[in-house]
Amino acid sequence: MPESSLASARRAVATMFLMFGFVFGAWVPQVPLAKDRLGVGVGVFGLALLAIAGGAVFAMPLTGALINRFGSARMAVVSGSLLYVAFLGPVLAPGFATFILAAFVFGMMIGSLDVAVNAHGIAVEKRLGRPTMSMFHGLFSVGGLIGTFLSAALVETVGPLAQALAAAVLCLALHLGAARFLLPAMADKGLSQSHFAWPTSATVGLGLLCFLALLIEGSILDWGAIFMRERFLIATGYASLAFGSYQGGMALSRLAGDRLRLKFGSVRLVAVSAFVTAAGTAAGLLLPWPVPAIGAFIFAGLGLGNIAPVMFAGGGRLEPKAPGRGIAAVTTLGYMGFLSGPPLIGFTAELVTLPWALALTVAAALAIGLSARMVDAADAF
Repeated sequence: MPESSLASARRAVATMFLMFGFVFGAWVPQVPLAKDRLGVGVGVFGLALLAIAGGAVFAMPLTGALINRFGSARMAVVSGSLLYVAFLGPVLAPGFATFILAAFVFGMMIGSLDVAVNAHGIAVEKRLGRPTMSMFHGLFSVGGLIGTFLSAALVETVGPLAQALAAAVLCLALHLGAARFLLPAMADKGLSQSHFAWPTSATVGLGLLCFLALLIEGSILDWGAIFMRERFLIATGYASLAFGSYQGGMALSRLAGDRLRLKFGSVRLVAVSAFVTAAGTAAGLLLPWPVPAIGAFIFAGLGLGNIAPVMFAGGGRLEPKAPGRGIAAVTTLGYMGFLSGPPLIGFTAELVTLPWALALTVAAALAIGLSARMVDAADAF
């Protein structure tokens, strides 16, 4: 493939990651508004959010098999297009039952695009012959940062419905614009003779670590704004700064992550990153003032940023004949943490308090740091 075409494919994947992150940022200010609209407590709302987890977990293994049949490029285009339409479902849902249904569909599209775009990122990384996954995930975080701050401002000025519509249209337009520059379907189509197969034990082990990493990120996504609003009694838009700050720290570390991975290796990078995440998150939960707490969340994001990209890269390499399936296994387990973590936090908060429930993320970060040797597969170029 010509170098110019490969560079175009890299930019196309980067754009898709950017828009993927943007829609997550656009969802952040909608979360406390949805809770208020439904008129339910934190425990019941946590159960409603579990529908997003169910949809994603349902779609991820299926997408891994479909990638082997059709290629990750086609799956990325289709699932992304559907995601930005499905985003409007839980925003517009008027009641509890319709919210759960819309959230399940939203989760399905999240899971499908996540597997597809990461699989295509691995294909580009292999063609380049050097790390690039952290940069892709860095742009996801940049998208989340921009989406959070812009959406928080729009919710306060033009209202939540106009904000959601603007986000959906923007993401869909840029996603489709990038689609024509992806690698051809044959880049990862039909590498394995079987579409469905059980993942290896090594892939499952890496996926369990990814479960913990994305449990941390998902918990801050869905509960960070609620935590800030309830602890410091600030407006919803400003409360969203907790997750925006987290994403800002993650973006900075991920944009440097490929160089750090080459210099220090995946194991050392993940171990240090996990302990930084634990320290920053604990400080964010304990500090009694909002501005220092936001600073602590930035520090925690700096630590968390490079953990998931390294694990996704490892998943694609543990099953070289079926990289989509390997990534699907890691992301399925990972996003069980990302999307079931928030309901877990909600149920725990009913028993103790929200700050103590979010302390589970600190324990998860410490566990990752102590098990970092399991990510060494990511260095097998």
